[in-house]
Amino acid sequence: MYTVDEIFKRESLLLASIFRNIKEENWAKDGETFSLELNVNPNYIPIIVVKEYRGSALILLNGKPYYSLDGYHKYFPLRQGSNKVEAKFSPFLAFGERVKVNPGRPIYAEIVKEGFILWIYLKTLTEFYTQTLDQEVKDDVGKVIQEALRISHFDSITRKQLEVAEEFDSIQPDFATTIPSEEENLGYRETSDDLRYINALTFLHNSLSKLREKFGKRGEIYAIGHAHMDAAWLWNFDETRRKVARTFSTVLSLMEEYKDLVFIQSSALYYEWIKEDYPSVFEKIKEKVREGKWILGSGWVESDVNMISLESISRQFLYSQRFFLREFGKKATIYWLPDTFGFPASLPQLVKLGGSEIFATHKVFWNLVNKFPYSVFYWEGIDGTKIKAVAFGNGKGGYNSPFDVPSLLEQWNNWKDKGNPMLYSYGHGDGGGGPTEEMLIRSRAVEESPILPKVNFGIPEFYPTERWRGELYLEDHQGVFTSHSKMKFLNAYAETWLREAEIWSIILGERKDFSQFWKVLLKDQFHDVLPGSAIKDVYDVVYPELEKIIDKAKNISIEMIKKIAGSGDKIMAFNSLSWEREDYVEIDNSEEQQNGGKSIIKVKVPSVGFGEVVNTEGKVEVKEENDKIIMEGEKIRVEINRSTGEFTSLFDKEKNREVLKQWGNKLIFYENVPGWADAWNIEQDFEYTTFIPKIEKINILEKGPIRATIEIVWKFRNSQVRERIILYADLKKVELRFVPKMRDRELLVKIWNSFDLNTDKATFEIPGGCVERSTHQNTSWDKARWEVPMLRWVDMDEGNYGVAIVSDFKHGVSIKGTEVGVSISRTPIYPDPYTDNEEVEAKLIIVPHEGNWREAKVYRLGYEAITPIIVVRGKGGSKSFVQTKLILESMKWAEDGGILLRLYEPENVRGIDRIRIWFKPEESFLTDFTETERIRELKANQEILIPFKNFEVVNLLVRP
Repeated sequence: MYTVDEIFKRESLLLASIFRNIKEENWAKDGETFSLELNVNPNYIPIIVVKEYRGSALILLNGKPYYSLDGYHKYFPLRQGSNKVEAKFSPFLAFGERVKVNPGRPIYAEIVKEGFILWIYLKTLTEFYTQTLDQEVKDDVGKVIQEALRISHFDSITRKQLEVAEEFDSIQPDFATTIPSEEENLGYRETSDDLRYINALTFLHNSLSKLREKFGKRGEIYAIGHAHMDAAWLWNFDETRRKVARTFSTVLSLMEEYKDLVFIQSSALYYEWIKEDYPSVFEKIKEKVREGKWILGSGWVESDVNMISLESISRQFLYSQRFFLREFGKKATIYWLPDTFGFPASLPQLVKLGGSEIFATHKVFWNLVNKFPYSVFYWEGIDGTKIKAVAFGNGKGGYNSPFDVPSLLEQWNNWKDKGNPMLYSYGHGDGGGGPTEEMLIRSRAVEESPILPKVNFGIPEFYPTERWRGELYLEDHQGVFTSHSKMKFLNAYAETWLREAEIWSIILGERKDFSQFWKVLLKDQFHDVLPGSAIKDVYDVVYPELEKIIDKAKNISIEMIKKIAGSGDKIMAFNSLSWEREDYVEIDNSEEQQNGGKSIIKVKVPSVGFGEVVNTEGKVEVKEENDKIIMEGEKIRVEINRSTGEFTSLFDKEKNREVLKQWGNKLIFYENVPGWADAWNIEQDFEYTTFIPKIEKINILEKGPIRATIEIVWKFRNSQVRERIILYADLKKVELRFVPKMRDRELLVKIWNSFDLNTDKATFEIPGGCVERSTHQNTSWDKARWEVPMLRWVDMDEGNYGVAIVSDFKHGVSIKGTEVGVSISRTPIYPDPYTDNEEVEAKLIIVPHEGNWREAKVYRLGYEAITPIIVVRGKGGSKSFVQTKLILESMKWAEDGGILLRLYEPENVRGIDRIRIWFKPEESFLTDFTETERIRELKANQEILIPFKNFEVVNLLVRP
């Protein structure tokens, strides 16, 4: 029996021997395009192999997109007759490495197809031979390999053949440079005995058939072609747009010959791009979708889902599914998120409302502490909705598997639910062009081999027996909740101002199209962009986009409000939230307390409506005592240590209770050097190396009577954190406003508060609801949550008393008992060494409250932290346009006429809501996110009765 090394060498020589009629060609250059023209009348399969090229290229054949050159696809087939080849190069490699374009050397060659298939079969069987632990199978497979190699024996080879073969596989040793130039005189030549390949391949098929009869097949897989293309990451969106064209063209070309190939691609944005750039490619995709060969995945992009609002998630489904319905005549039934960094417990209901039935991911297998226990399961959300879920790619290759035996066997061995077929996603991602011809032939070799799983193609029907309830928390990449503060800020405020603009334009009755604003925002919520793990070039594009959306939406909001307010000089305050608000705002020209050209007034505004100024009750004062500064209002007293900036007391005067256990407002810098995943990770032992910043200055900016403000400036190395501590006369909250000015790298900055509470649970807001998490570390699952996401708030309570911490866009939280640490900045080096170089103000609001989080209606605080009360002058008065006990997440113009009100139940209770709106509709019904289903008909009155369940999202569509 040959040794494995002897087998490898024979296979390499076999590969080289299958190339015929090799001829080097020359590119012609026309601007940025390289081209060549060939008239082909081949004896075998004609191809162009491109050696030594740099960059990536879309190959056009006779003017039509055809194939990719991307580092993994290094050759492409030609067609008989006239071939005009054009290569449109991009100066990037598959993972974004910028290079100088070199079109390389195009070489014409012809392949003996039977020899090519034989080589791939033998290579696959050799992998199997080295991997199997079944000695009897190993012995039999080894004999088959040896005999096939004997039948296809080595005859001769040329230097050119070896040079071409190098683009298909590594040739060891480097025979090509060894063979002298006078090769023909020494017997180096192309052979013409092709029958040996045919005979060897026939022998293989027959032998493998006998081995299958002897040993059978074990297990079953469904193979799905895929190309995980990040919308932006180590490259910008424009390069992904080119990657999409290259990949889709390659997949379609492969589908012409390999009828088994079934391909999945999410992200409606990519289809919109290809429709605009290459309509002929888009039309071919439509054909393949109709044939069931191309599977759609829902979502505008594969977004983050922890740090975006319920409304953003609904729009990810709305715009993608309606695009698919319009263009393909069907919705995407699978929500394909292989690489997103964790999934909130509200998502099952949202997926179902988004028109999909299956959730698919790979990322749960990235856990650093605990192994995720299931492969196929029912995922049950906080409201009780169950959807089918599949976690795939648990092993080598992951969601970009090469269809080789090592990855296949490892994933199959790790597949938890052997009663269900395994989903095997194969194809090169991130610009690698997806599946290759070799992968597709390997799939056939695997199918013919004994004991390896049976190979099917597509997405199987899954039958779960296990259930996972709650969030799919990722025990990795926790730093993404904080990296790139400005990105989080812009996302949160773009969401907010689009909400404002839509609500007030609807109430005014001016129909405006906000879809293009939303689609830009949804694109920028991609799971490497919003999390802050992309390169600087990406943010140089994204930041101006989102700033433009905020400016336009803000201007539209104010324009609409001014029209509603009418003419007059009375101060009118507008509130878009679905409850009455009483709060302070700043305006010009008032006799109240002055603040830098602004004045502070108190307003009381009804639900989704407008109201007027009300009187302030009481006052706030600031006193200085030795090393303390004391801020005291009617409900709260705060004592601040001058030397450290820490709170030594936060006293609830209404309940006569100290809120803090030890201290509050403790700012700590941590060294954080988490390895390759610099922007993504927070080390589990991040507290090991800590630094306490020095107070540079502490000033009293405002002494009351309405508002008191203390400013503290901390200094650490070259970095600075400026904080304003704000207390209002009669509000029961302390507002902290931070502006980090970070000039040092590899740091994590947190603000800590220690609360005097007896609890082992904390409640965190997620999109469309909330979840409880342990505050202790009793289990490995608890310990793994050293940093967790909140959308806008976290709350601790002990039954009849609690404390909430609320932020407008800070999402990363650590909990140690009753100590709460909110991350306010991270400064990784990779992939963007400028991360958090921008100075962005963030709010943290501490709110002591009576009762638990439900009784205190803490869920309202997150909305109030970011939703403005807009003040204009007009005719005055007070009016509410919408009254509901539910959360009004949004109002939007319905896609097919009418108005959609999106609401949800926030307390995990059931009941009946009586929604009152400002007009009597002619029609009202419940729908889904796509607005294509009539889930329940409702009686069309100005007061609409809606039964609701726990955490239910209600999509109410009314038509005047």
